Amino acid sequence: MERSEPQIVFATQPGGTTIDQDAMGGNPFATALIELSSQDGLTLRKLPARLRSLTAQRSNKHQVPQWGRAPANLDWTFQLQAGSREQGRAALVLVVSDYSLAAAAPLLGAARDERRMASMLAGHGFSVSQGVGPTRAALIDALAAFGRRSRACDVAVIYSTGHGVEADEHVYLLPADYPFRQGYAASLLRAHAVPVARIAGAAKASRLNLVFFAGCRTRDHRSGEH
Repeated sequence: MERSEPQIVFATQPGGTTIDQDAMGGNPFATALIELSSQDGLTLRKLPARLRSLTAQRSNKHQVPQWGRAPANLDWTFQLQAGSREQGRAALVLVVSDYSLAAAAPLLGAARDERRMASMLAGHGFSVSQGVGPTRAALIDALAAFGRRSRACDVAVIYSTGHGVEADEHVYLLPADYPFRQGYAASLLRAHAVPVARIAGAAKASRLNLVFFAGCRTRDHRSGEH
């Protein structure tokens, strides 16, 4: 089957940070996405504007989500429609919350979002993979396995978060074994981090591929933010 190009959705604008714990205990972006996914008749045609508005509201305008490209399959909804039970749906929840290898505090909100997002996606008919180890090798292995699995599906969704960095117009997920003390030079990021573009590359479904990245897009890591 021919693959649909993945659509990447960022939880914040370029250079922005994201909040690890909102009033619901997780990222406001995740809170908004979970709430919107349960709304009857909310198609991809309406989701970008609604997700931007609700995330901004939940984060007190700290986060403004950005879609990397215009959505395709505009009539698709998270909720299963009549006749859609034949639609193959696969999801990967790729979260790094335990940074003990880097002697850093855990991202408690990200850990909660791993459970919240997996539950939401399973409730909408997705076969969900989660519980991936925090090292770069484990993340790469999980992406390869999901790429093989999603290739046979109609729809694939990836939700990913952890510490994030944007450099030279590329966004990266930082694994737990990233050498934080050496900084965030482009060469270090290429060697030790996982580009969001590579995460998106694992979504290989034929009809629709959505990738939600909830980490920061900055080189600044502050307490309470990804």
